[in-house]
Amino acid sequence: MKVATHVAAGAFSGVATAFYFKADWLPALLLMAGGMVGALLPDIDHPSSWLGRRLTLISRPIAWLFGHRGVTHSLLGLAGVCYAAFSTLTHPELGLWLPWLFGLCVGYASHIAGDWLTPAGVPLLWPVRHHFAAPLPVFNGKFAENLMMTGLWFGAGYLMARSGHVPF
Repeated sequence: MKVATHVAAGAFSGVATAFYFKADWLPALLLMAGGMVGALLPDIDHPSSWLGRRLTLISRPIAWLFGHRGVTHSLLGLAGVCYAAFSTLTHPELGLWLPWLFGLCVGYASHIAGDWLTPAGVPLLWPVRHHFAAPLPVFNGKFAENLMMTGLWFGAGYLMARSGHVPF
């Protein structure tokens, strides 16, 4: 998937989470922002990715150790990121960082779900190397991906409007 589609999926997942929990406008915005950042994190294992080019000192060792679509695209990687985020949630002084961290987790999960929809799939049960893919991959062409990205942005906007967090 393209970086723009991952960001759209992260935004949608953050907004959907905020909608589900009936969050106020600021936590909703932080959930969306965290979702967008979290949606970029799994590709830290690819030095040529958008995030990998910006964090080469982290990306190159991860790529060397695990390869692209390795541990960072698995349920173990998701659990590790969420554990790290939620272990900080026990600190009440974090305040408004809490929705951002929660958004980070749902955004990370959206990235894995999005790559699961591609023909290449993801190694959900890493270190088992088998890649799981959707029975009917959605992202097998630019048109389908652009359509999905547009739908995700419209969906995020719709949910924000339904929750009353859009000023029009």
